[in-house]
Amino acid sequence: MVSRWRPLPDTLDPAGQLLAQELRVLKERTGLSLDGLARKTPYSKSAWHRYLNGEKLPPRAAVEALGRVAGADQIRLLGLYDAAHRARTAPAPAGNAPAGPEIGQPAPPTGPARRKLRGAAALIALTAVVATMGAAASIASIPAHAVRAEWTAPDSCHGHRCEGRYPRRFGCHRDARAESTITDDTYTVRLLFSPACGTVWSEVRPRSGGAQKVSIWVGRDARLTSHPGGRTGRAVSPMLATEDLHSAVACARVADRVACTGALELRTPARPGPDHDLPDPTFLLHAAR
Repeated sequence: MVSRWRPLPDTLDPAGQLLAQELRVLKERTGLSLDGLARKTPYSKSAWHRYLNGEKLPPRAAVEALGRVAGADQIRLLGLYDAAHRARTAPAPAGNAPAGPEIGQPAPPTGPARRKLRGAAALIALTAVVATMGAAASIASIPAHAVRAEWTAPDSCHGHRCEGRYPRRFGCHRDARAESTITDDTYTVRLLFSPACGTVWSEVRPRSGGAQKVSIWVGRDARLTSHPGGRTGRAVSPMLATEDLHSAVACARVADRVACTGALELRTPARPGPDHDLPDPTFLLHAAR
């Protein structure tokens, strides 16, 4: 069944419209509802609603995730995302350029002077090409192991550029601090925050066995979840960007037992619902008051 989409906002730039339209096409290709898409990716139903209706530019990781589910051409898809991101983040123009030279500014050169400038520009361009060729030759002489070391160095990110990504891959674990922790006989769940990356995530350390779900929430709508599938040992959620630590809640499900912890203490223990899913932290925060 084809979804009936609402019109995209008039304020959305052309590149953003192209991206949103492509995401809609891919969503239809999957045959999934928004709920189904949320289960297949680390992004919530409400987040996909905003992305697909052009209300918010999705993070790059969300575009990649939908592309994987839909079997899309990732190079073309990410090209659309990069164009939309550049259009959204480009600085606003200072104003229309004047038709002629401003008062006190020299007029553009003409005749012989203009030809001399063109020759100088060509010489500068040729010099840049030669310098580039020299740099390429220098790179070619670098030992292969050094090149491999450079390419395997961790990436870096900050804020919304980190969303949907995992902290260790981007070095966010280096300055991570535990904002809140809950421990019982089965597991320890921690809400972690990286000041350098401006992100939060959930970490669970089971005493035995492994976690089925690890989620991080910021407010009611922003949620990312990983599904470790019961693998033993430590497990983490993807990261969410936030400046308000008091709205962040970390949750995990281990052996059909759910625990949540946040900067606001949750004094009421969490209990799984009929489907043993992770609870809505909004309910938990009300219950803790």
